[in-house]
Amino acid sequence: MLLQDLRYAFRTLVKSPGFTAVAVACLSLGIGVNAAIFSVVDGVVLNPYPYPDADRIIVVHGHNQRLGIQRSSPSYQDFKDFRDSSSTLESVGAFTGRSLTISDGTGEPERFSGLAVSASLFPLIGERPVLGRGFRPDDDLPGAEPVVLLSDHVWRTRYGSDPSVIDRAISVNGRPHTVIGVMAPKFAFPENQRLWVPIAPYGEVAARDQRGVQTFAKLKPGVTLDQARADLERIARGIAEAYPDSHEGWGAGARPLHEWLLPDQIKLMMWTMMGAVTLVLLIACANVANLLLARASIRQREIAIRSALGAGRWRIVRQLLTEAVLIGLISAPLGIGLAWVGIRLLDASMPADGVPYFIRWSLDNRAIAYTVGISVLTGLVFGLAPALQASRGSLQETLKEGGRGSAGGSRAWLRNTLVVVEVALSLMLLIGASLFMRSFLNLQHAQLGFDTAPLLTMRLYFPGAHYEIPEPRAQRIEDIVRRIEALPGVEAAFGSNFVPLGGGGGGGRVLVDGRAFERGLEPMIGLTAVTPRMRQTLDVPLLRGRDFTGTEGTTRSALALVNDAMARQLWPDQDALGRRFRRIGDANAEWF
Repeated sequence: MLLQDLRYAFRTLVKSPGFTAVAVACLSLGIGVNAAIFSVVDGVVLNPYPYPDADRIIVVHGHNQRLGIQRSSPSYQDFKDFRDSSSTLESVGAFTGRSLTISDGTGEPERFSGLAVSASLFPLIGERPVLGRGFRPDDDLPGAEPVVLLSDHVWRTRYGSDPSVIDRAISVNGRPHTVIGVMAPKFAFPENQRLWVPIAPYGEVAARDQRGVQTFAKLKPGVTLDQARADLERIARGIAEAYPDSHEGWGAGARPLHEWLLPDQIKLMMWTMMGAVTLVLLIACANVANLLLARASIRQREIAIRSALGAGRWRIVRQLLTEAVLIGLISAPLGIGLAWVGIRLLDASMPADGVPYFIRWSLDNRAIAYTVGISVLTGLVFGLAPALQASRGSLQETLKEGGRGSAGGSRAWLRNTLVVVEVALSLMLLIGASLFMRSFLNLQHAQLGFDTAPLLTMRLYFPGAHYEIPEPRAQRIEDIVRRIEALPGVEAAFGSNFVPLGGGGGGGRVLVDGRAFERGLEPMIGLTAVTPRMRQTLDVPLLRGRDFTGTEGTTRSALALVNDAMARQLWPDQDALGRRFRRIGDANAEWF
């Protein structure tokens, strides 16, 4: 019976090519955008992350309620305390970002985004090299021979997939390192990193309060997240008692790995996009339903004759629904084609390394199954009401010559209702799109305190032991800035360790000369190191005092320019000129 309905539905659609083409085109657009966005949502939100026992992996963070800090990465010393003192964690690993430059005599030096990691990190997430070996505990000790792991990308592009690269000596940031392994293809933990080195040489020289080391941990079997949080809080209290100057008021907590990899804001954005394209599909369904209602008016006599020949109402409804579902199924492959094009365009528009390596979207079997499913569902959605309406007509009135049938009024009501639904859905989409556009424009025109239109930025990296000494590094920066200022069309230039909205800089709690604060509640400030001519380059006015001189900005000097907000916070009702402050925990304890 179903096969007979399908054959008849196909013949009916072929006899009305104009109607069929318009209905299929309208529905294909709705299905296509749905399939494309579902592929993205599936790749970002729904697919499991590529780590074994991911449900047992947690991310450890510090918090300080008195300072209003909800989450802060621990310091390297804190990581070691968590690792050595926990009773609920099976293993603990840590990492921090590093810019790593390779120079090996085989080509130009090349900079990569890299990572300094503990030896325990990759075993924790279940990753191991496909060539060579991973980090051993003795690699991650102060004074150990420097070693490096290569990504598959670096191995292929720089070393031509040469397996003899293992045990080769290369220079990383100006220091000899031995290549010990190559990671699996597509592995680029945590997002799109290309090189990995041990963390100990970087961490051991860091201060106890120098936070910024991401810490992963794996729960012991049977341990709950709440138990681990209580355990971490216990350890944090011990650290605060032992180091009150840097850790008073600090606690520790944890959250599941998936919350760290995929923040709630990203999930909300993904589901909002899915909701928007669902509205588009519903609008397409309403359009096709209106087309079916109009077509039902033309087919009134046909339906009446079938009823007169003995076809029951539900038999007619089933036939009309079969036609609607067939329209949906015909639209499915066209929608898949549109989705494929959309995904290719999305891939082409993304910057290189713009998406974390563990996120991949494609028209896989799940996406195709979803597309076929919504094609059938939409056929039922837009076909049911017209089918029920068309089967309700009066047989006698319809068969009269020129009779319009008793269902004309109710059919008009249904058409009007569908139009109202379309307008309402379109209005919702318009309002949502307007809000998104407004947020985007607000972000584009964010006020940074200076005009960004005439400004250009570039990043400089100074690898090697020579540039770890402040004086040679400052001299090199001064030379580069001077050369840039000599270029035609350049009015002014300066160097800085911070780019607005681009990261960098430093800061922390400070002591203020002449003022007393409760320990742990000292003011928090941001600090940026700059060379002379910052104000001239940014065209920022000086409210009081003077600017840096040429020598003050290129050599270490105990002078600072502060903004008006800091002056009012640290020295209310006083003149900030000549006042002093210094960072708490600064090794040099220098007053500015």
